[in-house]
Amino acid sequence: MPIISVVIPSFNCTAYICSAIDSILTQIMQDFDIIVVDDGSTDSTREVLGRYSQENRVRYIYQENRGLPGARNTGARASTAKYVAFLDADDMLTPDALSMMSDTLDASGESWCVTDILKINGNSREIHRTEMPDGDLFYGILKDDFIRRGMFFRREDILAVGLYDESMKNREDWDLNIRMIESGRSFTYVPKPLYLYSWREGSITTGNQATMLSYTEQLLRKHHKRLADAGNLEGAKVYAETMWGLARNHFYMTRNFRKAFLCVKESLAYDPSPRRLFHPVIQQFQRLRAN
Repeated sequence: MPIISVVIPSFNCTAYICSAIDSILTQIMQDFDIIVVDDGSTDSTREVLGRYSQENRVRYIYQENRGLPGARNTGARASTAKYVAFLDADDMLTPDALSMMSDTLDASGESWCVTDILKINGNSREIHRTEMPDGDLFYGILKDDFIRRGMFFRREDILAVGLYDESMKNREDWDLNIRMIESGRSFTYVPKPLYLYSWREGSITTGNQATMLSYTEQLLRKHHKRLADAGNLEGAKVYAETMWGLARNHFYMTRNFRKAFLCVKESLAYDPSPRRLFHPVIQQFQRLRAN
């Protein structure tokens, strides 16, 4: 039984998946297995993975397409390891990633590990760091998903919160981060870019903006609205703020004025603040004065 299972969900990622797998096979810490979940690929993923047929630490699971959260869940359930890590098929880990995260959790007793990412876009390299909010972490995560990458968990703890929500085809990480923190499962932060994120056009994370905003609204109604409707005053305030931000994104990013209006209406229903209502006017006035 390995200490760590690295789950790699893959959908039509033939050009990248070997680099992902190789970044695990070359880890300093070698007590792991790799579970590749082929989420209904229509390319030559199965054939390409034949190169690992003699590597008994690489397991291959095929399933009909269920989306990224469903593929991750399949891999986590198939694991028998103490820890489970999630690596997208077009990304990689640094050679010391598994050793650093497992050693940190072994020493701290925390439930999961948060790290930074190195964003790779062509020849560009940019580190994105997790910046902890002031005050209560739960309300901090409701306001914004400040966690750059939370991808390493005690398996028993991620199973206990219900794994990934398979109805969230986008924003699934933010949803899980909220549930982990709300359930009292604390994390430890390794302030190093252990996760190498490859930006590519057309991937799930860089895809349709309207889809991303739709799932953002689904998340806000699932968590933020639930708290607001239960009488949580701070939750209602955060819900109003995040709905207002969603309205701005609908207005400026997708030009969906109807959705923007509905989000503004929802925001004001939970916090009818004149400051928020007149903020765009004040902002425009300040812009004019600056010019």
